[in-house]
Amino acid sequence: MIDERAIADMNGQPERRNQLVRLLRYIARALAAVVAGTVRGVLHGIWHLAYFLLCLLRPVVNVMMLGGLIMPLVAFVAFVKPEAANGMPFWAFLLMAAGFVGVSIGYSKFVDWIAPPGTEDPAVRYRRPDWR
Repeated sequence: MIDERAIADMNGQPERRNQLVRLLRYIARALAAVVAGTVRGVLHGIWHLAYFLLCLLRPVVNVMMLGGLIMPLVAFVAFVKPEAANGMPFWAFLLMAAGFVGVSIGYSKFVDWIAPPGTEDPAVRYRRPDWR
């Protein structure tokens, strides 16, 4: 048969414990809780501020989508008349178009991904109503 030891010592004498040690332990726990709460609060505030600023920059980055739509036309012009592109091959413009569209979509997805729980986009009022 296995003898299991009790978690708390039943024969312990609580009146012989030092009250100063208990007070110091309480102060240390309270100090640790205050420090942890402050760190969590600061990090949470930075998270909200970063999300707010990234949401405000979203319309600026979405202008790159317009550049991505224009670049295939520039690539067509560079293909038809290579001297108009000043030595750049037409496929470089197609790569720029793909990069502009990819960065624009990726930025919007990233900003949606890092959204703090329970918050909504603060710059939603600047979007067109049919895009919401």
